[in-house]
Amino acid sequence: MMTVAAAMSPRADALLELNDGHDKVTVSAEYGITYDSNLFVQAGGGGDYNQSLALGINYTRRAGLIGVNASVSVSTARFTKFTGENFTNPAFNLGLTKAQGRLTGSVGITAQRESRSDVAANLRADSWNFGSTLTLRYPINERYYFTSGSEFSLQDYVQQGPLFNLSSYSEAIDVFYVYTSKLDLLGGYRIRLGDAAGGSHTQDHALTFGATGGILPKLNGSVRVGYQWRNESSNTGGRYDSLTSSLSLAWPVTKRVTFNYAVSKDFTTAATDVSVDVTAFSLSTSLKPALRLKLVLDAGIGYSISDYLGIRGDGRQDKAVSLNASVSFPFTAIISTSLSYVYTDNHSNIAFSNFARHTATFSLSARY
Repeated sequence: MMTVAAAMSPRADALLELNDGHDKVTVSAEYGITYDSNLFVQAGGGGDYNQSLALGINYTRRAGLIGVNASVSVSTARFTKFTGENFTNPAFNLGLTKAQGRLTGSVGITAQRESRSDVAANLRADSWNFGSTLTLRYPINERYYFTSGSEFSLQDYVQQGPLFNLSSYSEAIDVFYVYTSKLDLLGGYRIRLGDAAGGSHTQDHALTFGATGGILPKLNGSVRVGYQWRNESSNTGGRYDSLTSSLSLAWPVTKRVTFNYAVSKDFTTAATDVSVDVTAFSLSTSLKPALRLKLVLDAGIGYSISDYLGIRGDGRQDKAVSLNASVSFPFTAIISTSLSYVYTDNHSNIAFSNFARHTATFSLSARY
């Protein structure tokens, strides 16, 4: 609902520093005004304005063997016409990082209440989201190292009916080969187990290979491609297979202009308990016209294809085009402002899911 501009502002001093600056406490606040022309992301969906306020406090510790990052925040919004969509959502995050020693990694847990427009269900959805992650890195020798990633997530929807609670657990193992000082080659396997309150149980497998680091001169990022298959156990379940990919590249043309390109293709499960094969592309740019102006201009274009699988999917296919632009300006090291616009055109072979949407947001934020 809101565009966070504080992260783009120059670094401000912390509200409180302890232990010679190794422990820091910062606070943040953001006020926003948003217009959404299609709040319920459906054909003929109504639009509305809302005013929002977000408050947060963050604690970081960079001392000793374990680094700590913890935050607590709350965001609230009040709508002009659709007052039933008003929300007050708390959030909590805790991350622990070990960057020293032979075995390194991080662990994190999150808990938050979320209010959003769900394109798959074509309505507004409120849910409690819980998650945890564990990432580890272990070097074998100077050329090879292993990584593992474990992730758990749970979406508990406040309103039931057409929406079903979703849970997922995944485990990924990758082996990396240091090809050059700037480029690592990789190969790995991922398994992901999913359960939906609607009755489906999914098991995803993916075999991938790729590279990370300096892919080409002045082109940095990661590329991963492979093959995946999903087994779905339900009254209408089946087996689906497809290519899978994950690509994220950055091209710094100059010190003030950067282009970013991303591609992803993966299976997911919608809140309507339907398996979806999603392919997404995006191209974005970030521009800083002049150092003394302190402006940051961002613009991007995206395209996605969502194929809803099986009998429950009813042959639905969505093709969505999105355009976005934003400008942010830091008044001081503490206060900044932002103006953003997003346009989405969702073409679907299901008439109810065929819609266009305009979203514009002005925000004023402070961080200290």
